[in-house]
This record gives sequence, structure tokens and C-alpha cells, in this order.
Amino acid sequence: MKQKNRIRIHVSNGSVKQRLMLSSSIILCAGFCLAFALVALLVQKQYQEEFTKRLDASLAIMETQGNKIWANPQKYAREESDRLSAVGQQVRITVLDSNGDVVGDSEQPGDVDDNTVKGNHLGRPEIVQAGKSGRGYNVRLSENAGERFYYAAVRLPNQGYLRAALSIADLDRVTRKFWVGSLMSLLLGLILICTVTWFMADRFTLPIRDLTKVARRISEGDLSGRMQGQYTGEIGDLTHSFNIMAESTEQAVLQTQKKQEQLEGVLQGMDDGVLCVDRNNRIVFLNQRARELLHARDFKEGGILDGSLLIRQLADRMRSAGEAGEGEPARRETLTTGGPKERQYNVYIAPIPGKREDGEVLAVIADVTRMRRLEQLRSEFVANVTHELKTPLTSIRGSIELLRSGDRDEETRRYFYDVLDIEAERLHHLIDDMLVLSQIENAKEDPSARRCNLKEELMATIERLRPVAEKASVALELDADASLYCDCSPTRIGQLFGNLIENAIKYNVPQGRVTVIARQQRHMAIVRVRDTGIGIAQEHLDRLFERFYRVDTSRSREIGGTGLGLSIVKHLAALYHGEVSVESEVGKGSTFTVRLPLSTE
Repeated sequence: MKQKNRIRIHVSNGSVKQRLMLSSSIILCAGFCLAFALVALLVQKQYQEEFTKRLDASLAIMETQGNKIWANPQKYAREESDRLSAVGQQVRITVLDSNGDVVGDSEQPGDVDDNTVKGNHLGRPEIVQAGKSGRGYNVRLSENAGERFYYAAVRLPNQGYLRAALSIADLDRVTRKFWVGSLMSLLLGLILICTVTWFMADRFTLPIRDLTKVARRISEGDLSGRMQGQYTGEIGDLTHSFNIMAESTEQAVLQTQKKQEQLEGVLQGMDDGVLCVDRNNRIVFLNQRARELLHARDFKEGGILDGSLLIRQLADRMRSAGEAGEGEPARRETLTTGGPKERQYNVYIAPIPGKREDGEVLAVIADVTRMRRLEQLRSEFVANVTHELKTPLTSIRGSIELLRSGDRDEETRRYFYDVLDIEAERLHHLIDDMLVLSQIENAKEDPSARRCNLKEELMATIERLRPVAEKASVALELDADASLYCDCSPTRIGQLFGNLIENAIKYNVPQGRVTVIARQQRHMAIVRVRDTGIGIAQEHLDRLFERFYRVDTSRSREIGGTGLGLSIVKHLAALYHGEVSVESEVGKGSTFTVRLPLSTE
């Protein structure tokens, strides 16, 4: 359930430089172009005013010579043009009648305009303007000469027109040179401003680049990254605030990681399995215990929850809980596996609050097989104890009632007294065995344990039971190594082997034999109690060490067994970190093997 805390940084130092250079270039170009355009317009305006004055002066003189003009318009135009040329003014003179037809032109026979000499000029802009206001001006390109001319026209008193044209080719050449020089200056200015801007931007973006590097380190998991160096102004405030933010982020992330590790440690250390899936049945989280309970050690987060029948049942229950929504209370389900080794699981399933969109569902899985088994054993134990107590008590009560019912002869009374004594002794043995069992079945260690010689304890036990064996016509034999030492209580170890040897005697046949063999095997003492008795069927071996379990109930009661002896043997062996096992064949006898760790002293 780990979550990565990442900071995404979208800063480009190159874009800052490019934007600064682009902005500076645009401002420079706009400023240069505006300045050059204003200068060009002022120059053209000045030239135009000069041309207007010159042409107006010439036309003012000529328009007073109406009679001379109309006497011979062509001659007048040529003479007047020559006169102006003599004073350094190259002016073209054109005389038009009231209809706009050319009647005299200083450039005859050719015309510098796109019309012929005899063409009509009434539609020319300067003629139109002169017709309206007395004077007209216009600048345009002459198609014949390939140059631009400045035209000025006046309306003559007799309704004709006099036009003067002055070439402005020199002005155009000056203007072109001006623009070429301006463009060169602009180019040099751009190179200079870009160079200066580049170095200024590089210096300006240095703290930004440092900030980006540190931020990238933090985003990649290095939370110790901090801004170094002394910066002033807004950049200084920014770096200071950034360092404070980085410190706060580091503390928050470390605290979150610590809490996450604590939570994960708790989840991984639980005895119950914890499993979380999303709406697509994909595993979001599962702890190690869940893997063990589901027998799915290869399951990984992000994988699909699928597999055995148990897993599919669990997936169906979780999917159903997810579809019900987070408002539903937690569900408690009981899942059972089939087969000879059946196991039971209690599963608590509930949608995770706040995860409705993801459809995440949490399941807590508890293996209750052992608890159910213990409950069953407890129930069986109560029933068995009740039965075991009821049988002798019934016999005792019956004997007492018979004794009370009337006069009995001495022999009859003695018989009933013997019955009462036997049943009381049976109750005594049953209570003693139950007390012993209650003391040892939950004990972890025996405080009375000490270093004991196993051969000596076996010899003492055999000698104690020898009268019982002689009465049953059973021979006892011991073959034990003298150097076997175990850490145990002499009393408890006597109970352990006493129960085994006594059972071997009771369930033996007349003229039978009980052999006790004790050997060392590595760091363990191996003690085998072998008899030549009636043997035990295979179907009883698995349950032989259960409390009150009897192979032959009638024979067991006949010989006075309580049904707790082998259970005591099992728990005593476990108390001393050992174990007991049995091998048997009907009609040939049984062998009980006890393995106990040797003393380390």
C-alpha cells in the first residue's frame, strides 16, 4: 500500500531565454521600423513641399502668359521647359485644352505617360483636382519612363490646363539607400541585442536553473535537495520560500512513510490475512498471512484474484460486497475447503470508505480450523467426562441402594463393598489423570525438570510395574544405554513411560513380552516400548492419542483404563520438546516410540 509522493516540475530554462530574446527582438524591430518610417515620411514630405513650391512658382509665372501659351502651345511648352532647364530644373511642361487633349508638350514627339501625346488627360488626378479647385497635385509612376513623377496642374482662364511634371527619381534613390542602411542597422542592432539579451537571460535564469535541478532531485526522491547560494530581491525570496517548502515536504513525506511502514508492519504481522481488491478484481494489497492462507505465494499486487475454489469463492463474495456499495455493513462469511484436510475460514468483507469510484473492497481472513477443532474437542471432552463419571457413579449408587434394600448376608455385603471400592478407585484414577492432563497440556516448560539418567528412570518404572506384569504373566525386559541423560522431572517421566509400559502389559497376551529399548540417535534419546500383544488396527492409529479414545471400550473398562493415558503421554513428550509415535499390526503387537532431546550439560 505504498504511495509515492512526487513533485512534478515543468520549467524550461531555454524557453525563458528564447522568450526574452524574442520579446527584445520584436521591440527592437518595431522601434526601428517605426523610427525609419517616420524619418522616411518626413523626408518625402519635405521633398514634396520643395517640389510643390518649385512647380507652383513656375506655374504661377506661366499662367499669366495665356495669350502666349495659346498662340503656339507646343512652342511655348518647349521654350518654357528649356528655360527651366537652363536654371537647373528639369521640368516637363504640358498644355491641355478644356477637353483634356494635349495641345503642347515639351517632350514631344514622345510622351512620358502611358498615353500618347494626342491622348486625353482629362481623367488624370491632378487635372481633375485642378478642374475643381484651380490647382491639382499627384505623384505616380510613368510607364514610359519607368520613373515616378510629381505632377502639378493649374486651370487657365480660358478653361484650358497647364501641367508641370518633375521627376522624383533622385528622391526614390535616396529613399532606397535610406531603407537599405536602415535594414543593415536593424540587423546589426538585432545581433547586438540578441547577444546582450542572451547573456543577461543566462545570468537571470541561473537561479531558475538551480531551482529546477533541486526540484527535479526532490521529484526523484532525494528529499535532501536545497537551494544553495545567496540571492537577493525576488529571487532571494523565492529560493528562501522554496527551501522552507522543501523542508516541510521532506518532513511530511518522512512522516507519511513512517506511518505507512508502521501500518504495513502491523498488517504483515497480523495472524489474520488482509486482502484488498478493486472493482476489476485486481489485487491492491495482500499481506504475507493472506498468501499463506490462500496458498497463493506467487500472488502480486496488480494481479487478478483467481485460482483455487477457495480463492474463487472469496473473489465472488468480495465482488458482491463491492457492488452493494460502501453504505452496506461488513459481511461475515464462512468459507470451507473440501478434501480430507478440510479447513474453515471466517472472512469479514467490507467496501473501503471513500473508494467508491475504485470499488475497492477489504477482506480480513481468519483461519478458525483449530478453534473449531478445539470447540469440538471441548464438547467431546465434556461429554466423555460426563460419561466416564456417570458409569462408576451409577454402579456406586446401585450398590448402595441394594445394600439399603434389606438384610444381606456377609458375603453379599462384602461383594458390594468390593464393587464400591473398585468404582471409587476408578474415579480416583480418572480424577488424577484429569488433573495431570490439565497441568501439562498447556504448560510450556516444567519448572521441576532436572538432568535425569534415562536408564535409571526406566529401571525404576519397570520395577514398579513388575508385580502387575507377573500377575498378567508378561515378561519385562530393558535394554538401555547407560549414558542417556534428559532434562525432565523424574515424576513426569515415570508417568510417561509408566503409562506406555502398563498399557503394553494390560493389552498383551499371557506369556507375552514387553521390551523397552533406549538408544542415542544424534542429539535425541530414542525409547521404544514394544509388546507382543493384540495389536491395534490401522484405522485407530490417527486418533489413538486423543482424550478418552478407546480402541476396545469394553476391554478398556474391564482392565480399568480411563482413556487418558496416551493423551498424557503425548502431552508429556511435547512438554519436554519431544514426540511420540506408534506402529502396530493386529495380532503381532505394537511399538510406541518416544523421542526426547538429550541434555546439553
